[in-house]
Amino acid sequence: MQMTPVQTRFGPIPLWSPPGALASAGPVVLAITGAWAEPDDMMKTPAVVAPAWDAAVMRLPGNGTPMLAETSIAAWAKAVGELVETAFAGRPVVLAGLSVGALVALGVRNAQVRRVVAVEPPLVMRKLWPMAQALRARWRDDSGAREFIEAVFGLTGDAQADRTYFELFDGAPPADVIVGETPLYPERPLPRFPSFVDESERAWLAAQPGVSLQVAAGAGHNIHVFAGERLRQVLLAGLDKALAGAEP
Repeated sequence: MQMTPVQTRFGPIPLWSPPGALASAGPVVLAITGAWAEPDDMMKTPAVVAPAWDAAVMRLPGNGTPMLAETSIAAWAKAVGELVETAFAGRPVVLAGLSVGALVALGVRNAQVRRVVAVEPPLVMRKLWPMAQALRARWRDDSGAREFIEAVFGLTGDAQADRTYFELFDGAPPADVIVGETPLYPERPLPRFPSFVDESERAWLAAQPGVSLQVAAGAGHNIHVFAGERLRQVLLAGLDKALAGAEP
């Protein structure tokens, strides 16, 4: 994988892609990883979608990458929209986002984007009890992360704003939303994160036109780690639907 910076009016966004992927004229998947993602997250995407699709991977601003001029889901979505126009001009695009990366993907408004595959988008930030303690500790100890935590999670020290992201579905492309089977509530000790999408949000998603809600059996929030095969199936099916213009 080679890294290519793509300039937007908000600042540069590095893309990781196989040689030739950015110069191709074929359809392309842009994977957007989540908050504090590991460097290898979603790096297998090009192999998964080849040969019919090319692929590139981006990390969220500040995750080992440059910060952008503005920190918010809305601003980052606008920046990704510009990136699509610049790096993938004239090509059909599917956005595949993990967690906060899924929120960014859902916020992009660009005619080239045929479909979004949104993996565990956290729609109600005050419900994220599994990571609340870690977020507060990071906010306290890592001054470089405070702007991101405040803007995206709505958390400032011990105060939690009522931050939600339902509006991202207004005018969004058709979307496959995949959530983990392990329920968010009740609060209890768990060996790994449960789903971050509660039952009420699942019911809301299932009722949205243009949304196909999928469940990854045996997984919680980190579907790409614990239910990779299910994610692969949903992604490949989504790519077929994108080219066919199917909805949802």
